[in-house]
Parts: sequence; structure tokens; C-alpha cells
Amino acid sequence: FPEDDPEVRAKMEAEMKAAQEAKAAKAKAGGKQKGGKTKLVQKTGTGIVRQWNILLKMVPAEEIPQFVDPYHWLSYFPPIGVDHLKKFGVGVDWRRAFITTAVNPYYYALIRWQFE
Repeated sequence: FPEDDPEVRAKMEAEMKAAQEAKAAKAKAGGKQKGGKTKLVQKTGTGIVRQWNILLKMVPAEEIPQFVDPYHWLSYFPPIGVDHLKKFGVGVDWRRAFITTAVNPYYYALIRWQFE
């Protein structure tokens, strides 16, 4: 990742700091007092977030390279979503659940027909 290079990371952080200072100066000139940090910067400490780091919070590190295949997303996350919805108390007849992409050719043909 580019931000792993100390020079690139320093440049990115300097650009973000300059942008924050410009925003703060503009807000100060307008008379309104607002914080100079965005929610992302407040939560992460920097504004640099990569998809890899987001996936690390949800998936074991050794499984992340498998997410290059889009079909792996379809097999990994739906059962987790169903489990969360059941814990939330949603009443759904899960026997009638289906995937609405090309993975399910019969349903996908119907969708393609509707949009043509």
C-alpha cells in the first residue's frame, strides 16, 4: 500500500493537514466555529482507510485474499447477515431467500428481461 512508504504517508498526512487548516480558516472567517476534523479523522486518527483494514475487522486475515473472487462475497456474508437478522428478531421465511445475481440464472434471466 502506498501509505506504508514513510515518505508517501508523510506527504498524504501533510496534504490532509493543509486541507483541514484551510477549512478551519475558511470557517473562522465566516464566523462559525466548527471542529477542523472530520468524523473519519476523529475515529481513526488519520483519514487513510483501506478496504483491507476494514475487512480485517470482520474476516480472518488469511481469508481476505479469497475476496478477490466476487462469488466468495456471496457465500461468506449472506449467512452472517441472516444470523444477525435472526438475532435482531426479524420474522422472515428464510426458505424463500434467493440470490438476485447471475449466480441464480433463472431469477437473473427474469431481472434482465425486466430491464431490457
